[in-house]
Amino acid sequence: MSVLESQPTPSQASGQSQPRQPQDCLACRVIGTAALGGVGIYALNQSRAHQPGSVVGKRIVAGLGVCFLVASALRWSK
Repeated sequence: MSVLESQPTPSQASGQSQPRQPQDCLACRVIGTAALGGVGIYALNQSRAHQPGSVVGKRIVAGLGVCFLVASALRWSK
């Protein structure tokens, strides 16, 4: 172990052990939220009764649509 590796960094010397979390810009949050929301709405639309496919497949797609909408809300709030 060299001398440089054994020296504490300035953040360790001051007692801060956690690095600072980067914050997303507003445009990134808006685009991410809109993309997840759009995919969620599209998936819910594909699970409607008039769309072709099996009942089980539609329920799976509906569940995924709800998950995408929840992810959209979480993306905006964080």
